[in-house]
Amino acid sequence: MIPKHIACMTKHLIEDKEFFLYFHKPVEDVFDLVLHKQLWREKYYLSFVDGDRFIGSSLDYQKSVLYNLYSEVKMKNRFSKIYFYQIILLDRSYSKDELDRLEQLYAWVKDEKINLTLLLCPVPSDQILTLFSNFEDRENVISSLSTYVPNIPHESMASFDLLEIERSTRKNKGYDLGQKRFYLTFVLIAINLLYWLYMEMTGSTTDIYHLIEYGAKYNPLIANGEYYRLISSMFIHIGLPHLLLNTYALNVLGKDVELIYGSSKFLMIYLISGIFGSLGSFLFSNALSAGASGAIFGLMGAYLYFGVRKPAIFSARYGMNLVTLLIINIVFGLTNANIDNYAHIGGLIGGFLACWAFGFHKERLFTLKRILLQLMLINIMILCLFIGVRIHQNTSEYHLHKGVQYLRQNNYPRARQQFEAGLSTNPNAAEFYFYLAFIAYNEGDPEGAAAYLEKTLELNPSDSMAKKFLQEIQQQ
Repeated sequence: MIPKHIACMTKHLIEDKEFFLYFHKPVEDVFDLVLHKQLWREKYYLSFVDGDRFIGSSLDYQKSVLYNLYSEVKMKNRFSKIYFYQIILLDRSYSKDELDRLEQLYAWVKDEKINLTLLLCPVPSDQILTLFSNFEDRENVISSLSTYVPNIPHESMASFDLLEIERSTRKNKGYDLGQKRFYLTFVLIAINLLYWLYMEMTGSTTDIYHLIEYGAKYNPLIANGEYYRLISSMFIHIGLPHLLLNTYALNVLGKDVELIYGSSKFLMIYLISGIFGSLGSFLFSNALSAGASGAIFGLMGAYLYFGVRKPAIFSARYGMNLVTLLIINIVFGLTNANIDNYAHIGGLIGGFLACWAFGFHKERLFTLKRILLQLMLINIMILCLFIGVRIHQNTSEYHLHKGVQYLRQNNYPRARQQFEAGLSTNPNAAEFYFYLAFIAYNEGDPEGAAAYLEKTLELNPSDSMAKKFLQEIQQQ
């Protein structure tokens, strides 16, 4: 009776609570069965104990039964929080004296600081009794078994293939993502490669002016209305190592995200993450930047959302490896001045929010809650863009860009206005004085031009163009 009872409980725990078989040693009888479940850094283990032998034995034997499994598991999971359920099965009734003797065991468990819930299942009574527990049963194992055990069919207990039950449960619950072709992941990789090759054929992907020409994130131009750069910059890479690193990361991370969320949602998550990354960089970094890093961090945000929604599946598939990888990348970005960490963090946040707004593959896209979240996403992007534009339209870089733009149009009054505004934000920028000298000279004021050039050379004595220009004016 007991072996089939254990088989039924094991089947129930696999199917209902997603506790799966843990093969720590060869299974010679039912009391060797151990089930486990992981939720982030918390790991739960459940085993069965021969009650006739356990209850009637000495305290030392009882300790050894509990401690052997505990020490083995703890050795393999030094940095995880471990919780144990142990179910004592009896094929008879129990006495009060037998339960009283377990008080010493409970005292020892507390001293050893073992997180243990000890349950008793007298098979004839169809009950589950909690003998003692020193942790909260957040997985509701006790209540689930208390409901199930009285309904176990004693008369017609069939034999079970527990491995097949586990395989089927993993597939039905989403632990096995299945196999399919990753069209969009490879399409995005191909776009990145082809655009990089095209840029290399027409110039150099490490040349700043070439990068700006082909759509890199450059704050003055975005503030001037070239908003497309928030998207185009995520398909541009600065040199071959940058391209290879991001291509590898997209290949590794993109496949499962495309499976979990579906191809259409995957594309939306990727693009929104990239835009959030560009906006993060636009708001907080003045440096020119490009690359798919923001979108790739958005894919990490997609994994985190998956972990929040499906912690057991996430933990079983990835453990803490992805979280550790994310932390390492952020720390590395914070300690390396050449990495645009604002784009990374922006992309991570954008990816998480996009997944929240869209949901998993086959989940409805346009529910009331999701429509509100999608509107929130759009409003956040618009607000960030508006704030960024206001910020950068008051920077010296923006005034320099606008001034040069007006110079090319021979609009000297508007150009002067921009250069003077730039000086109010950065009075030590020699470029503004040089351009003001150029305007003064072309408006017939050589003395004013000379004064501006002298100020230019005061701030930048090595400016050969200013020296030559000043010499030409003085020789007239």
